[in-house]
Amino acid sequence: MKQSILPSVLLLTTVLCSDAKPLKIFLMAGQSNMEGHAEIRTIDFIGEDADPERAALLEKFKPDGKTLVTRDDVWVMSNGAFFDKLQPGLGARNESDKLGNKIGPEYAFGYFMGETLKEQILLIKCAEGGTSLYQNWRPPSAGVPEGKTAAECGDLYKALVSNVHDCVDNLKKHFPKYYEKEGYEIAGFVWFQGYNDMFDEAARKEYGKNLVLLIKDLRKEFKAPDMKVVVGVMGVNGPRNEIGKQKDIRDGHRFVNTVPEFKGNVKAIETAHLLHPKVLELNLPGGPPGGIPRAGVGLYPERDITKNPITPEEQALLNRATSNLGYHYYGEGRFFILLGKSFAETMLELMGTK
Repeated sequence: MKQSILPSVLLLTTVLCSDAKPLKIFLMAGQSNMEGHAEIRTIDFIGEDADPERAALLEKFKPDGKTLVTRDDVWVMSNGAFFDKLQPGLGARNESDKLGNKIGPEYAFGYFMGETLKEQILLIKCAEGGTSLYQNWRPPSAGVPEGKTAAECGDLYKALVSNVHDCVDNLKKHFPKYYEKEGYEIAGFVWFQGYNDMFDEAARKEYGKNLVLLIKDLRKEFKAPDMKVVVGVMGVNGPRNEIGKQKDIRDGHRFVNTVPEFKGNVKAIETAHLLHPKVLELNLPGGPPGGIPRAGVGLYPERDITKNPITPEEQALLNRATSNLGYHYYGEGRFFILLGKSFAETMLELMGTK
C-alpha cells in the first residue's frame, strides 16, 4: 500500500512556520556619506591591508576572488526604491531605482547583520547630501529655530518617516516573500551625518541636543521605545582633525554617550581611525602651502611634499584606494567596509547578540 506523504509535508510546513521570526528592520539615515561615494572598484584595496584580519575581509566579500557577494536574506529600501537583496551598487546613485557603481555603509552593515542574525532583515535607508540636522533633519520636538519657518525645517525627517510608514504598511507588496503572520520589528537605527552642520554656529552648539531629540522622536513615531541606535562620529580627514568646527560636531555625536537613559541602547562610535593612514598622509601633507599639489591642511607635517614628493607607486596606491574627495572619506571602499562592519558590531552589541 502506497503511503501518503501529506502528513510529512504538513509537519514540515508547521516546523518552518514555527521557526519564523518577525522581520527585523534597521533604519539608516544621514547625508552624502550615508548615501556612500566609494566606487565599487576600491573595495579590493582592503585586501592589501597590513592587518591580516582586515585583509581577510576581501575574501568574505569576494569568496571566489571575482564576484562581490549578495544576500537575499537582507532586503533594502533605499531612498524610496526597493531591492530584494543586498548587493553592491546601493550607494549614491543617479537614479534611485537602479543600481549604481558605489557603496555606502549599508553593504557591510547588511552583510554582517545577516551573517550573524540568520533571519530575514530589511534595511530602510534615507539619505541626501548637503543636508543638516539643524534644518533638514530637524526633529519636531526641537521646534523651529530663530530666523526659520516651520516649512523650511524637517523636510528629510518627514521624508524618512514617510518612507518607513509606506514601506511597513505595504511590506507584502514591496517584498512578496514577507511572512505577514510573524509581523515586523523596527529594531535599530544608524545615523551618519554632520558635515553641513559644521558651517553654522547655532547648528554646532545645538547638535548634541538635536541628536538626542531626533532619537527620541523617531522612537515615539514608530512606537519602538527599545529601538537600538548607533551613531557614527564624523571622521573626515582622520583622527588628527580633532580641531575647530569638526571637533564641535564630533563632540555633538559623542554627547549621546553621556545621556543616562541611552546607556546600553544608544552608542556613538569613532570612525576617523578607519581611514587608511597612507591615504591621509598623501592627501594632507605638510610643507609650504604653495608646494602642496592637492587640497590639504597640513595634518601630516612629517610628510613634506616639497622635499618628498609622491612617488609613482604611491600615486598608484591612491588610484586603487580612492575615488572621491576628502569630505567623502576619499571614496575609499576599504573605509566603508570597515564602517559598516563597525556599525553592525555595535548594533549587535546593543542587541545583546555576539
